[in-house]
Amino acid sequence: MLFSNVCIEGLGYVIPERVVTTAWFEEQLQTVYRALGTPNGYIERLTGIKEHRWWDDDTRVSDGSAMAGEKALAATGVDRSDIQCLINTSVCRDYIEPATASIVHNKLGLSQAAMSFDIVNACLGFLNGMLVVANMIELGQIDTGMVVAAEDPREGQLWTINHMRNSPPDREALRDNLASFTLGAGSVAMILRHKDVSRTGKRLLGGVAYSNTEHCELCVAQRMWMRTKSSALLSEGTKVVAQAWERFKGALGWTNAMVDRLFTHQVSEPQRQVALKALDLPSEIDYPTLQYLGNTASVAAPISMAIGLDNGFVKDGDRVVLFGVGSGINSIVLGIQW
Repeated sequence: MLFSNVCIEGLGYVIPERVVTTAWFEEQLQTVYRALGTPNGYIERLTGIKEHRWWDDDTRVSDGSAMAGEKALAATGVDRSDIQCLINTSVCRDYIEPATASIVHNKLGLSQAAMSFDIVNACLGFLNGMLVVANMIELGQIDTGMVVAAEDPREGQLWTINHMRNSPPDREALRDNLASFTLGAGSVAMILRHKDVSRTGKRLLGGVAYSNTEHCELCVAQRMWMRTKSSALLSEGTKVVAQAWERFKGALGWTNAMVDRLFTHQVSEPQRQVALKALDLPSEIDYPTLQYLGNTASVAAPISMAIGLDNGFVKDGDRVVLFGVGSGINSIVLGIQW
């Protein structure tokens, strides 16, 4: 997938103010820990995550996406009437129907002529959304589109705590439910434009997708729970990442040495380090946010990019990689000329 006409106009993001520490989750699980002889600090040592965020009680997923969308509009100076397509890519959503995108569309006050719909693909959804908007721009169907996502894992985390407290202590169940306690809330939005109307000229050059759906049930979730075979997911996910990376370099003609900055989906610190080693990329080009945001699912890679941009991590002219991985196991790698 190569693009000649697509630019990233800018991003907006929201980090919820409410901080929930990993230590707090472990305090809630003390009866389980004592019964199993599990030491305090178990989750943080395995994941490298110290803090997570939760939205305020009255904040919905669509509110988070709309707030990020407003920030993207303000940051780019794009008029909301120019948005011709809005795609919401969150794992979490307000309802099964209507599409959360339609609610965000209304909250942002977009044109009635602007289409809106959801794309859901686990933690990879945002990059899928970017590709759909980019293809529409490349085909001349639209010249400006927005991708948004917001995640809110609190309900599932509280249900998991309650379920584990009221079930017989089980070491395997603790391991399988560990992924629930890596999650965190946040939201992000990106505006993409045709190069002829872009004010930035920050090119989305293209990318590749790669999947191994033989392992589609290593991480499964419903609204109220999540179960993950972490060791197998790490092993098989790393194989998918490595394959996607080699295909990406072939498609864009890049080498490892050409990559200036990297923004990835982040599940845990061990997973991040294993992936970097598999890709033979130095850790200093990566921008981790996992320690204080947790795994923000579809938001993780783009919000890391947005925060990195705000903090001056990316310079004009940098070659940037946006690397997504999602349960399934699916991966997308995108190349950007900043």
